[in-house]
Amino acid sequence: MPELLNQKYRDQLVTWIGKACHFRLLYKISRDGCSPTSFHQQCDDKGATVTVLYNTNNTIFGGYLSQSWDSDSGYIDDSEAFLFRLQHNRSFDPLKFPVKDKSKAGYGSSLCGPIFGDGYDIHTFTGTVTRSGNEFPLNGSVSSIGKSYNLNGQTVATITNSSLKVTDLEVYRIVEGEEEERPWREHPAWTTETMQELKDTLQVYEPRMETNVTAANILLIGQIGAGKSSFFNSVDSIFRGRVMNKACSGNSERSITTMYRRYELKDSSTKKFLNFRLCDTCGFQEGFAFDAQEFSFIVCGNLPDCYRFNPLVPFESDSAGYLKKPELKDKIHCVAFVIDSSTVDVMPDKVLKHMKDLQDRMTHRGLPHVVLLTKIDKLSPEVDDDVTNTYTHTTVCEAVNKAAKIMGLPSAHIFPIKNYVSEPNLTTALDILIMKALKRCLEFADDFMDEQLLRKAAEEKMNCTEVENDQNHIEKKIENMIN
Repeated sequence: MPELLNQKYRDQLVTWIGKACHFRLLYKISRDGCSPTSFHQQCDDKGATVTVLYNTNNTIFGGYLSQSWDSDSGYIDDSEAFLFRLQHNRSFDPLKFPVKDKSKAGYGSSLCGPIFGDGYDIHTFTGTVTRSGNEFPLNGSVSSIGKSYNLNGQTVATITNSSLKVTDLEVYRIVEGEEEERPWREHPAWTTETMQELKDTLQVYEPRMETNVTAANILLIGQIGAGKSSFFNSVDSIFRGRVMNKACSGNSERSITTMYRRYELKDSSTKKFLNFRLCDTCGFQEGFAFDAQEFSFIVCGNLPDCYRFNPLVPFESDSAGYLKKPELKDKIHCVAFVIDSSTVDVMPDKVLKHMKDLQDRMTHRGLPHVVLLTKIDKLSPEVDDDVTNTYTHTTVCEAVNKAAKIMGLPSAHIFPIKNYVSEPNLTTALDILIMKALKRCLEFADDFMDEQLLRKAAEEKMNCTEVENDQNHIEKKIENMIN
């Protein structure tokens, strides 16, 4: 789930806190559930925190404590505490409200969420609150705001817009010092030179001559709306030199892709086709499962290009276009699961089970698979503003680790990317992210083809040995008959 507190608002809070610090998300009701148990499990004994409420009236407000939250049913003494308003009616309009009764700056109760002040100034919720549509109707109160904090002439209406209906509530831990820029994964420099080097590598890519494969086939599969077709469009855009939309893509509740396509990619600078293809399929969803037999036909090379999926009439071995004896060039050489990073921890169980079933089939065949973790710009305002923050932002790292855990893959096989969706022009940083992921997919494809060659050589050697043994047996039998 993405963090909602953008850099502008963080900078304002840092100014009010009065020392260099940065923010680590501890608790988010849309992700962790709106319950006292979840709040206290995530936030107790964590030191200084800031609680931020985003209400349905487009107002953002909350409170800061320099002391830890607890569940001791007592007041929290804090002379540095303050309440705040960051946004009012969509507009950035920051105000700070310092504590005037420090002995009752906060209140820790195992039965409630965050509470500020005596009586209480801000009482967020008691018990579990269930989401209603896109909002949480918090059952607390802000009617006594100003009892323990100095409002400087403001009122409950001007601070909270008189609403505790929120789209989200977040609690961040305050970490002293500037946030370290040490990347969680090593990465190339975000330069034009790096971009061109990656592009040159992909332009001259060729599978090994011994494989008799002219183009590596990479299969894209995943939930609808995750960005499969958009990934092809993004790669196509890079080599065409302008933003393209050849493959239909969108955010429909039904799959935009309705047929199996093996897309060839052409480099505009050389006017030649590249030696890899991106294979697109229909996206799957909670109420529709990708037919397991059709999937096997795809990866084994039996399914023809431009086959239109029909859940009522699945593709069979006697269907028109079925390739009976596919060669290595016809098969899939690497599979890329395309997963929306902003929903990686809330994927429907049925979808997740379906993905795991397909993954088991790939593992059985020795087919390599990776994850393209899309929409990383939705995870954090900092990444949305500048994707060069991808490898230093902890939220992206956490999403990568979650995807790795869910899919049972090493985190090095999870590639965070952002597709070209609304951008009018190509950018160096996006090109690097996309091509870096594509390059790794091709490396996995090469490994698979090498393994197929070794396996074929081993089988041929075994067959030769069996033929030789049979010949020796026949010759010996004839010799015995003569004697």
